This record gives sequence, structure tokens and C-alpha cells, in this order.
Amino acid sequence: MNLWLVVLLASHLFAADASSGSSPASDKLTSTKLSNGIIIPLVGLGIGNLPHEQIPSVVHNSLQPDVDIRLVDTAHASRNEGILAKAIVDSDTSRQAGANNNKRTRGSSGNNIENPPPIHVVTKVWYTHLGYERTKRSVEESLKALQAVNTRQVYVHMLLHWPRCNDDIPWMNCDEEENNLPQYVKDVGPAPHLEIYAWKDSWKALEELYVEHSHRKKTGKTKPILASIGVSNFELEDMTELLEIAKISPHLYQGNSWKVFHDPYLMTLLRDNNVFFQAYGVMNGILHRMDESPVAFNMLSDISRELASSVDASEGYESQSTHVITEATVLLAHLVNSDIGVIPRASSSAHQRENSPSSLSKVIPHLTATHIQQLQKAVPALMKGETLNASISFSNSLPGPIQIHWIHPETKEEMLVAHTVHSGQVEVIQSHPGHRFVAYDTEREVRKEVVVDVGYGERQHYSVEL
Repeated sequence: MNLWLVVLLASHLFAADASSGSSPASDKLTSTKLSNGIIIPLVGLGIGNLPHEQIPSVVHNSLQPDVDIRLVDTAHASRNEGILAKAIVDSDTSRQAGANNNKRTRGSSGNNIENPPPIHVVTKVWYTHLGYERTKRSVEESLKALQAVNTRQVYVHMLLHWPRCNDDIPWMNCDEEENNLPQYVKDVGPAPHLEIYAWKDSWKALEELYVEHSHRKKTGKTKPILASIGVSNFELEDMTELLEIAKISPHLYQGNSWKVFHDPYLMTLLRDNNVFFQAYGVMNGILHRMDESPVAFNMLSDISRELASSVDASEGYESQSTHVITEATVLLAHLVNSDIGVIPRASSSAHQRENSPSSLSKVIPHLTATHIQQLQKAVPALMKGETLNASISFSNSLPGPIQIHWIHPETKEEMLVAHTVHSGQVEVIQSHPGHRFVAYDTEREVRKEVVVDVGYGERQHYSVEL
């Protein structure tokens, strides 16, 4: 059968099946559609680096109705896919047993959890398994581990974790990692670190496996379902080349949250080719730099308080504060509202609820255009650890030089900040909203006072003239 026809059929079958188990209408704010029609949650849980002993409890808490996570991110290299599968089954079994017990003791119908919603698992092929045969082996091992989930449908999104091993990255040790591989992996195919474009054969393998699963889907012989394929950590050059050679374009790209705000060329390429972006490193990359960019972090804090008040009012609690919305929730809501997937790692149940689809779906409708503009300035500043100021530029249109003074808000003392600004020159001063300045000519015959009336991250222009 023609490959493109198979791909079309695969997209139709996967999309129809995924839609049948999709979230309620209220959860549409926290889900999106891939290019093949699959509905995928925008909010997930990252367990890739989570200690194995913590995974069962974290997964169990995340599957509870008040959190309702339906996507988990991991990797073959994390060696926890089997642990994840068992944790899902144990959690589902425990909840079902509890519901059955309620039926017996209370005589009620209990919660309808006999058919829990599908769960999406994003997992990845490590760079030691690049190359056609090694990639196929890695995918088969991942699918076999996840096949243990017999309590709900599993949709697997399979990515190439990295385009290659790179010894210039401090934690990558290409020769050592190759030497430490099991012999059966070495026997399957050549060492990928010796071929910088081994990922191309890996992509061919993913394409074939994706099409193969479309055939199995038609006969009802596949569980879990290989629902999409994609890549992670590809830079612009490799991503451009992949899109040029791919018979099936990647459905999903996973990358550091830094790229969302600081790699416009890659983001434009992905957007133009309808590739869904899923961000990792959101908390570490942004919120952990609050001390370096306090103004930007305070902007997030102000927005969180405003949103909490809005949510309270919408639920009839105008006179009392019942919702606590954290800066983390605001940040995640901003990304999700921009159709960016997020996979925060949270081991505590409190943080899991903060990061949950239910929490974000309450917040997103109350994000205003002003909030979004503020976040577009505050978040990049936080990521870089930059001070966020309101700047004002003074353009000297007088025939002679001028001096600029800052007016102290309490003492009204005028403090010199720019000694000489010659005619035709522009002086830019970093300040804060509400600060006052005064400009004089050298004879103090001209006095021009101005108030900074722009917000943080914005610039005000003022011309000193007669």
C-alpha cells in the first residue's frame, strides 16, 4: 500500500480513537490536537529523573481526580517505563477496589472508574540507540514495558532524545557509554557516535513503526498505540534537515523552555510545519532565578494575586479569598494558553495540584491581554536573570546641552543622573514606573518635568524642547 495512504489512514484511525477517550469539554483549555489528529494533553508529569522508589506514589497521586494528569513524560534511558506501567495499573486497581467497596457498604453506584480515560506516555530513544536497528530495538523494549498497562488505553509518543552524542557536552561520554552497553545492543547495529547523522536512519525506523502500528490498529491488535513520533533537543540545522527528508513529518518536538522565548527561528520553523512544542525545564529555567530578577518575579506575583481574586469572584467568593494561585501556576497557565505543552516534575501532592490541568483550567480564562503582555516581558527577563526596568529616553531638541535630574519621591531632592546631553543627543535612563525626572538647560531658564508612565519592560520617549 502507498505510504502516504497508510499515513492518512493512520491519522484518521488514531484521531477517531483518541477523540473517543478525550477529556470533557471543560478540559479543552488544557489539550491540543497534533498534526495527525491525536488529541494530546497540554499538561503532563515529568518522571524521567525521579528516583524510582518515588514513582509509584507520585503517579498514584497524579491520577487522582483532583489532579487528573493524563500525560507522563519519561525516557528509555531512565529505565523506569516498567515501573511507570505497574504504578498506573496499581493505582487504577486500587481506585476500582475502593469504588467497589463503596458500592457494597453504601449501596450506591460509586464512581464510574471502570473505564478510566486513556493515558499518554512520552518516551524517547537515547542517543546510544540511534541508527535503524538500534532504534527499533529501543522502541520495541519501551512498548513491551508499557504493554503491562491493562487497565486503560495507552498512547505512546516516541521521540529521538538527542540527534547525537556530543563529547563537548560535559555530561556526555560517548566512548564510555558505548562500551558500557549490553552486548546484545552492540550486536544489533553500529555505534552511532561514529556517525553524526545516524538519527536519519532512526527517523526512518520511527516512520516504519508508526505505519506498522496503523495496520495493527485496524485489526485491533495493538496495545499500547504508537500515536505519534517526534524529536527532542534538535537544533535548527538538524530540525530543518529532518523536515526536508521526512516522509512523515514529526508531530511533536520536546525542548527546553528557553527555546520558547529565545529561539525564534526554531519556534517559527516548528509553527510553520505544525509541529507541537512541549517544554521541559520550566521551573528550574525560570522561577529559580527570582533573586536575580526580582522586579520580573514581582510581576508574576502581582498577576497571581489578581488572578486569584478573579477566580474567587467568578465562583462567588468576592468577600473572601479561597484560591491561592502561585507564580508557578501563572507561568504554566501562560505557556498552556500559548498552546505550549508543559511537563513539570513535582513529587509533592501540593505541587501536583498546583500544576494540574484542573488548576490551570480555572486560571486560563481570567488571563487578560494586559497579563499576557506583562508575562511576555517578565518571563524572558527571569530566564536570563536580567533586571526589568521601565526606561525613558530624553531627546535634546534645544540648541544647547541639558542636564537631567531624578526627583526623590519623598524629599523632592533633585539628584543629577545625566551631566551633559548635547543638542541632538539622546540619553536613555533605566527607571521605574512613577519616577519623576526634570531636565534643565545650562542656564536653568528651561525646566521640563516628566513622569515615567510606562510599565516594566517598556520605553518612554520624551523630547526636551522649547
